[in-house]
Amino acid sequence: MRTHTSLLAAVSRALLLCLMLCFNAATMANEIFPQPQELDGDVAFWVRVYTETDTQSGFIHDAHNLKAVYETLRLTGQRRADEAEIKKTKTRYSTILMELANDRTGSGAEPGSEAQRILALWGDDVSDKQLLAAANNLRFQRGQSDRFLAGLDRSGKWMEHILEVLADKNLPAELAALPHVESSFNPDAYSSVGAAGIWQFTRSTGRRYLHIDYVQDERMDPFTATQAAAQLLAHNRQLTGTWPLALTAYNHGAAGMRRAKKETGTSDIDVIVRQYKGRAFGFASRNFYVSFLAALEVSQNPERYFSTYKPALPQEYAEIEMPDFLMADSISQALETDIETLKRHNRALLRPVWNGKKRIPKGYVLRIPKANLPADGSALLAGIPSDQRFGEQTPDLFHKVVPGDTVSEISQRYGHSFQDIVAMNGLNRRYQIRVGQVLRLPLEGHVTTAQVNPATVAQTQQIPIDTKPTSNEGELPLEESTLAEVQTPAASVEILADPGDYTVSGDNSIEIQATETLGHYAEWLDLRASQLRNINGMPYGRPLVIGRRLKLDFSRIEKDEFERRRVAYQNDLQQSFFMVWQIRATRDHVIEPGQSLWVLTRKDFKIPMWLLRQYNPDLDLDRLHPGTVIVIPELVEA
Repeated sequence: MRTHTSLLAAVSRALLLCLMLCFNAATMANEIFPQPQELDGDVAFWVRVYTETDTQSGFIHDAHNLKAVYETLRLTGQRRADEAEIKKTKTRYSTILMELANDRTGSGAEPGSEAQRILALWGDDVSDKQLLAAANNLRFQRGQSDRFLAGLDRSGKWMEHILEVLADKNLPAELAALPHVESSFNPDAYSSVGAAGIWQFTRSTGRRYLHIDYVQDERMDPFTATQAAAQLLAHNRQLTGTWPLALTAYNHGAAGMRRAKKETGTSDIDVIVRQYKGRAFGFASRNFYVSFLAALEVSQNPERYFSTYKPALPQEYAEIEMPDFLMADSISQALETDIETLKRHNRALLRPVWNGKKRIPKGYVLRIPKANLPADGSALLAGIPSDQRFGEQTPDLFHKVVPGDTVSEISQRYGHSFQDIVAMNGLNRRYQIRVGQVLRLPLEGHVTTAQVNPATVAQTQQIPIDTKPTSNEGELPLEESTLAEVQTPAASVEILADPGDYTVSGDNSIEIQATETLGHYAEWLDLRASQLRNINGMPYGRPLVIGRRLKLDFSRIEKDEFERRRVAYQNDLQQSFFMVWQIRATRDHVIEPGQSLWVLTRKDFKIPMWLLRQYNPDLDLDRLHPGTVIVIPELVEA
């Protein structure tokens, strides 16, 4: 009896300890990822989107008051018919709302009527002004329950790795739910704005942390991309100060969230979501954090929302570092594994590799299921004949685009497939090319006079501006349907991972950024530099000071055009740098006596000033004092 009692006591203590740990974990999660009561309705809306309706249906709702869901609309799958039905349904509700705003006591609001039902969604204290605004604020949101369930199943393949990475970087485990919002854990996801993989990196942001070219794109590899996502999220947290803002910055950009914080005077996400009126802070940005909270709730309690839930098991891999540049078929034969298996488990390698037009790079770490290997992988590769080993990549041809060129015409002229040229040059789904752009081509095929000397490519190639829109009105990153009423977003003035403020303030001034000169500003304004000196009372020879403000003259150029030119310059500069270098880690450094900005950037760490400032945007880098702690990005060759 005594033994039995002791056992019960031990079990009771264990259960109590477990409950305490669970409570503490929940409390900590609530502190890190708070859900203000003001946003409860928004989170509930996205839980419904993720669990209640599938992609063949959706909600007609108010774009600002997500508690006001007017109808669940079933779709036919016929695009034009569905668009017409959505338009007709929205018109009907708009008419009712306008009638209510004009005469809420009229026949349209009779008890039990449709108008009365709609009025109840807004509550007794709704004003006529709010109803009138609601009449012009209707939106359709496609359901996601089938995609979310598929994502829950797929997530099992990589969740163990994701949690290990987050733990290794001391990041909250809850961040593992973010791919549910971004891609439904679909490794082949590729958005209309060029974001790719389960973490939906754009090319410009991805190149900071990942190898992206015409042979491999590490955005498509869930394992490698997770490391990059952890770096970006940690960077966002450092720049914004809270996890709600850091997550919103994943969609809206760090600069945008720092600006929202400054203009609203708070870090409270509920205040920012309701009050911030940034021109690019649209529906997607406003809803990014609440959709994450909804995804977190559903992913942590899948049995509550889905009757079937069968997460895939993680794959046990052997990893083999390539000793040389090797063709995929040589590797396939040596490992006694078919090409499709290699392709399925090495998603970073692109189409030209599997078509035999490019070699798998030396140093690339190949993944193959252990069950598929008949023996040690490295030993098997050692048996590849010397004439199938290469010391360099298959060389390219280059074509400089001239007026009238299309991707289809170029592919036919050179005897290559349309898909190969698209893949090798990272073209978006609109297959846009520009006059003067230099395209890479596979080596084999017809050569014309349009061929460009590869030695001149670095001097002539125009790097495309490939920034992720900070606002995609009417649509979240996961929503891919035109039925979501995607509007043309405001001109993007963000480089997502760059906290620099490239916007023009209301008094026509800007914050001076690294690498920018008075000559740059004059060129972007179509003015002379002397005019800017006169406006700012600057004597000739006085240098610009990074972080200070400068007044501009917009008599010849609109503000939007100036911002576009400025961002294009910064984007080209940064894209060129990240074609050569990647950020693999950061570390804190304590300023020592005698260490100046020049010593830090040119001698001690050999990093550009603009990059150092991106990681330390709130420090006056021109007035560093011994003992000051700064963040240093550590670089490796891409």
